[in-house]
Amino acid sequence: MKTKKKFVIFAHSGTYDKLYQIITLAITAASMGRETYIFLFFWALKRFATDDFDVTKLSAEFGEEGKRLAERMQKINPISLPEILNEVRKMGNLKVYACTAAVKLMELEESVVKSKVDDILGMTTLLEMAEGAETQLFI
Repeated sequence: MKTKKKFVIFAHSGTYDKLYQIITLAITAASMGRETYIFLFFWALKRFATDDFDVTKLSAEFGEEGKRLAERMQKINPISLPEILNEVRKMGNLKVYACTAAVKLMELEESVVKSKVDDILGMTTLLEMAEGAETQLFI
């Protein structure tokens, strides 16, 4: 019996460009039939928990080019990242988890976080889930 390929993203950054990359990679992998996991930490977790996917919150290093990029991204892909993510999550092979310690460190309300993710799990469990993944990314 052939097992599904696993695709795991350890999501740390909360700038829009990184969130865009996290979500587009995850939905693409899930659409290809891979068992896909997004593990949320720090600023990525905070943005997911607060539904703050503001396209203008790019890395400061991008300066003026970042502003132009934000405008292009809004024109090219007017559907919000959460909308796309939630549609693909309905397929069942894309799961989003928050790290227990990160929820506490970022001073987030556990009930709010739980309403946005599949579960809040400890690091040991997250690493066990990632075991054997064909692809593991840290973004």
